[in-house]
Amino acid sequence: MTATPEELPPLNILLNQLDWNLQWLQQMEKNEPTDYFRDAALQRFEFTFNTAVKCIQGAARQIQDSCDSPEKCFALAERKEWVPGGIPWKNIVEDFRSMKTDTAQENADALFAKLTQYRELFKTLFDRLSALDADS
Repeated sequence: MTATPEELPPLNILLNQLDWNLQWLQQMEKNEPTDYFRDAALQRFEFTFNTAVKCIQGAARQIQDSCDSPEKCFALAERKEWVPGGIPWKNIVEDFRSMKTDTAQENADALFAKLTQYRELFKTLFDRLSALDADS
């Protein structure tokens, strides 16, 4: 899932993708919570999560650092204050990974209920990395 620094596009391109994913995720939240729209929102969460990790990797590359897993990327982002401190990022990573398990359907409603909170956290990451990118 994570890319090597050489494979990543520039941070500004990644941030454009994250912004687009955040907009679509927000749009998904406005739909009725039918199975169809819930599943579409969860798919959008998956895209947003993956893009957020790539953005952290891209920002890390700009400061001559790196991270090779979502856990390490979010830990780096917290140390660099790209994400709010004290956020249970491990829970977000676990929720992301739970989408890939046999019990994913059982957990779908619980994860769907968290999407607004998760989107807001990813939006904070986007805002802070956008400021970092503008400064470089």
